[in-house]
Amino acid sequence: MGQTENMKQNTGILVRALGVSLVLALLPIAAFSLTPKVPLIELNATGASPQMGRGSSLAAEGASDKMMMPNPFSYTYVAGEKLSDQGGNGKVYKVILEGDPKDVLTNIAKALGLTGTVYESDYSTAEYPTFQIGSKDGSGPAAVINWAGTGNWWFNDPGAYPSAKCIGFQNAEDGSQYCASYEEQKPTPGLIPSKNEILSAALKMFNATGLKAAASDIRIDVTDWGASASASLKVDGNETPIEWYMNWGSNGKLGSVSGNSVRFVEQGTLSTISEKAAVARMSDWRYSGQISSSIWSRYAPPVRTGEPGVIAYDVPVANGEAPEPVLSPEPVQSPEPVQSPKPIIVKVNEAHAVSMLIWDKGGTAWLVPGYVLIGDQGWLTPVFSLQDGVVALPDPVAIEPGEVSPMVK
Repeated sequence: MGQTENMKQNTGILVRALGVSLVLALLPIAAFSLTPKVPLIELNATGASPQMGRGSSLAAEGASDKMMMPNPFSYTYVAGEKLSDQGGNGKVYKVILEGDPKDVLTNIAKALGLTGTVYESDYSTAEYPTFQIGSKDGSGPAAVINWAGTGNWWFNDPGAYPSAKCIGFQNAEDGSQYCASYEEQKPTPGLIPSKNEILSAALKMFNATGLKAAASDIRIDVTDWGASASASLKVDGNETPIEWYMNWGSNGKLGSVSGNSVRFVEQGTLSTISEKAAVARMSDWRYSGQISSSIWSRYAPPVRTGEPGVIAYDVPVANGEAPEPVLSPEPVQSPEPVQSPKPIIVKVNEAHAVSMLIWDKGGTAWLVPGYVLIGDQGWLTPVFSLQDGVVALPDPVAIEPGEVSPMVK
């Protein structure tokens, strides 16, 4: 009887020892999933999307291209009392191209009623293969896919945007004629589809081209000059910057459609910094990324135009990319000596957790957690919130105070 009790006791000790060993063995794995020892992502030199068209990291593009302009202000960002000082964690996804580009484009053409054979575009390269179907010279409907980044594709029909009729010609010095005046274009709201018609068309098109969307997911805008519909690809129920668009011209004809061809591969749940800590990243373009147009629409301040030096952000209208800041024209003045920038303190009291896209050196997109930070001047600044060390940053671009700052082309 005593021997049996001893065996039970020894067995219990062994089981507990194995349990402790198992926990100790699992701890490094769990810790690594939250704080990788080596960078998971190595950003490219600009932080911008490799896809053709407008870039996604605006300040980064300016820094990369060395397009410079005088900087009249020096901004210091200060975290307000309303921001949280608690870190957290969020899922990271690698964005992978889905399918074969020719097959994807063939399916898109079928959904659009576009006929023809898929061919490689003249501007296709080994790094960014590009395929096309339809009109080659842009005079008729055509669809194009760029097989890089998020596999962005787009359709365009110039017939939806007819040119204004010329009503007055003049002779140039070389004897040739040019149009000096055009017929005034007037809206024709009666030709534009109704909201119900737009919703029906968007549901059919988006679902046929890879976006599983419900009616509640689609954003519709109708004016006297045209209409649009858009929706975001969702991950874990959250909208991402990967979006689909449709636009109708003033004559009621479908003028453009765009979308993507991707899937997401989860890379783990990683630690994130707090809202307050993220404020320090606002002045460094390397922490920027692309957020969805719905986020811009939700939080962006009203556009202010006509004020010299005021940056006005338009709601994005193409390919789901972040809007470009546009400087209002400055009055023409005589050159003056460069002065020190005016110091401006921006207090940040608003932060919203978002999913955002960043791009690595190989042109691959990553969906990472981030914040949209809003200062007391109203401007939106998106930064990713992964802890230091997860993303390897490119070298910074040094900007001397009072001299120049990056500008967007």
